[in-house]
Amino acid sequence: MTLEFVVVSSDYATATAVSRGVKKYGAKFRLSPTADSARDCLSRRKIDGVFVDLEVPGALGLIAAVRKGTSNSKAVIFACVQNSKESTVTLSAGANFLLLKPVTAESVALHITIAKELLERERRCYFRHSVNLPALLRDGDGEQRARMTNLSEAGMAVRVTKPVKHSAVIEFELSFGAAVSGKGRVAWTSKEGLAGILIQSLHGKGRERLEAWLLTAEQLSLTSVTAETSS
Repeated sequence: MTLEFVVVSSDYATATAVSRGVKKYGAKFRLSPTADSARDCLSRRKIDGVFVDLEVPGALGLIAAVRKGTSNSKAVIFACVQNSKESTVTLSAGANFLLLKPVTAESVALHITIAKELLERERRCYFRHSVNLPALLRDGDGEQRARMTNLSEAGMAVRVTKPVKHSAVIEFELSFGAAVSGKGRVAWTSKEGLAGILIQSLHGKGRERLEAWLLTAEQLSLTSVTAETSS
């Protein structure tokens, strides 16, 4: 699962150092020279982390907007600052880490390493594993059998036989070796009979069982990638 970052800077030296540090870590990046272009990118893509150069006009507003947003509100934010005087206001806006300029590729790679646990935890939360498993759904209109098409710690996509309403509360029962039941909310629907459900709560040992299944799926995926690379 390759990490992906957005680099927000119009300064050649800073953008070059950050991009080299990101590549050194084996991650991908998208360069946005302005706060507006970064907002547009972040509104369309799920990103693991954002490097923001505080010299970019509107940088603090961008950081605050990311935190107040939806899909990337938990992204790890690295702020590149000119001096320590900017620290308090930058952290208050929502930055997780501060890099003092001039930034180097080595310091960028080091900060990504330090933030590894945060980055991987968020990735596990939203990374969807493709599945084809049964699900039982209940809402105010009754009960129906559906098929899960993907699953993560945060939610799932299901193919339904009867349409479900956007924002409806759904009781669900899943089975992937161990039964898991809980409650969720419909986040999106499609004309093709698909629906996205955000998990709100799980009953009993549901969270433990779901995390164990996802960990096994992740390990199998890594093993498969390693085998393909070796061959």
